[in-house]
Amino acid sequence: IPLVTIDHMFNNRISVMSDNVGGMKQLVEYAYEKGHRKIAYIHGLDSTVTRERLMSFYRTAEKLGLEIPDEYIKEAPYRGTKGTGECTKELLKLDNPPTCILYPDDFASLGGLNAISEMGLRVPEDISVIGYDGIRISRHLSPKLTTLKQDTESIGRTAGEKLISLIEQP
Repeated sequence: IPLVTIDHMFNNRISVMSDNVGGMKQLVEYAYEKGHRKIAYIHGLDSTVTRERLMSFYRTAEKLGLEIPDEYIKEAPYRGTKGTGECTKELLKLDNPPTCILYPDDFASLGGLNAISEMGLRVPEDISVIGYDGIRISRHLSPKLTTLKQDTESIGRTAGEKLISLIEQP
């Protein structure tokens, strides 16, 4: 069966990967440029995407001279609002909480935003948040979510072209 995956390596099949390393680098540098020195990262469950983003997060932080305490790194499922909400509360209850939290994706950041609100805090006055993906709902939040908009149209087109090629020329 012809198969093309997106952002997932599977049994030596064709995979179209987004630039997770470059994307995370941009987000960490952006937070740094905005004055943040205490940046936490709630990453998704183990996958190629997660490993690339986590590696880039640490590498970029190191280049910027940032120290990332172990407790600033949390794990929650992609698109999982409950897990990110719980992780957000844990981060904000630390003796030395972060000033900025990066989330595994925009949808998961909604759990963080809800937790922040439940704790009586405000974005961006008390804590800054950054998503990943640039999904449509992120443009309708107030305040608007800082996020990295992926070129999903190009990624999808490339995957479709690769799949058609596999079908036509197995």
